[in-house]
Amino acid sequence: MVMEPVQEGEHGGGNRKEKPHLVIFHRNMGFMGGAQRDLIVALPEHAKRWSITIATLNASQLLLDRCKQLDIEVITPAKAWQRPDGPIAEVTVRAGRTSRKAWRMLLPRLRPIMAQADAYYMMLGTGGVEVLDIIPDDLPMYIYIHERDKGIYDDVLQRNMDGKLRYPVFVKNLALTYLRYWDRSWHRRFWKRPQTVISANTPTSSRLLASSQGWPVSKNWIAGDVKFRDDEQRPAEVGVLWPAIDPAAWPAEETDEERRVWEAFKHKPTGPYLLTIGRACFMKGSKEAVQIAAAASLPLVHVGGGETEEMQRQAEKFGAELHVLPRIDETEIVALMRNAHALIATARTEGFGLTPMEAIMVGTPALVVNDCGFTHTITDGWNGRRLPWPDTREGLEQWVEAIEQAGDEANRAAWSKAGRERILNRFTANHQAEGLARSLAALGVDVETTELEMLPGLDPA
Repeated sequence: MVMEPVQEGEHGGGNRKEKPHLVIFHRNMGFMGGAQRDLIVALPEHAKRWSITIATLNASQLLLDRCKQLDIEVITPAKAWQRPDGPIAEVTVRAGRTSRKAWRMLLPRLRPIMAQADAYYMMLGTGGVEVLDIIPDDLPMYIYIHERDKGIYDDVLQRNMDGKLRYPVFVKNLALTYLRYWDRSWHRRFWKRPQTVISANTPTSSRLLASSQGWPVSKNWIAGDVKFRDDEQRPAEVGVLWPAIDPAAWPAEETDEERRVWEAFKHKPTGPYLLTIGRACFMKGSKEAVQIAAAASLPLVHVGGGETEEMQRQAEKFGAELHVLPRIDETEIVALMRNAHALIATARTEGFGLTPMEAIMVGTPALVVNDCGFTHTITDGWNGRRLPWPDTREGLEQWVEAIEQAGDEANRAAWSKAGRERILNRFTANHQAEGLARSLAALGVDVETTELEMLPGLDPA
């Protein structure tokens, strides 16, 4: 394979003649959740340091378009793999077994690519561990497990929106026994693999992942600062690689295109509104978001689908005005975010929480629960509000007060300025690409690194 030359002065002005080759593995880039968006946002910065090939069992058009712009090869099956769903599929680990088969079928096309590689980068969202079946132990590898699989180790995906378990606890535990065994067996292979780094996306995600697998965790939370437990460079801890946010996609000032889109937007609310983004369900705290909107007497706009009929029933129960929007494009989401009174984020076990950061970028106050990933990004009263769960009268009153504060222009300006500075100092694609490069350089890969300042993680913010 002919390596792509680095342009003169492109990234630090070094004497590098060609970039090392990185093969990126991700099971399902068609889902387009936070983990998938994270990779697409960071790809341009990764491409400054690496010649990249992406292997995935399902490629979204957004990924294909981005890779075409960057001249990145995408290896994917002729027929996209689809995740099996339903209780029987979950109990029998059908997703894992079918994806392993799909990776094996893709292996003849991947062998010559991997033969030319300098390093591997495995990205895991919900599941996807089975790709290790086709990856040899001959090269350094970075394993980025955004979060542990919520469907296996948490019960947030087994609950209805009102919090009740869909099945009795003993049935749930029995059903997940084999699934947990399957998952842990692959993670044991991760931990035993030489020349390997393992990270999650926040300290919260790292601790939860480590607790599920019996692994140690980092203490300083600096991306790229990696440690090994033996001479074969096996991982000594679970580190962190923070998600990436693209400032260009969330400009501080409204663009002409965004203004035209907003003026023509058919679903534009007629007055002030609260906004929630993400799949409606118990995990995302959709019921609680409805309660907050009802208490504040403001309409709630929901984007992201999910259990929307149940969310509407909850809205009727609490007397909230709910608007469920259909799928909208990226510019419409930016405009909807910018014009909201506030973003409400009430998710449970959220690893990071991209939407509050995106709201901050466009000047919209982010009001979040004091839980999990939000504790690493929002400092209460400094760049937004971090609030208790609204399950008591006192908690709900604090949310109503915060919503009133979000309407104050001085607060909006101060929170956005502080939040944007934090993002630009910590959570850009450049920071993520640098963290990956430094980690693989520690494994002996001849990849370019820079003097970019990498700050320790905020735990809590």
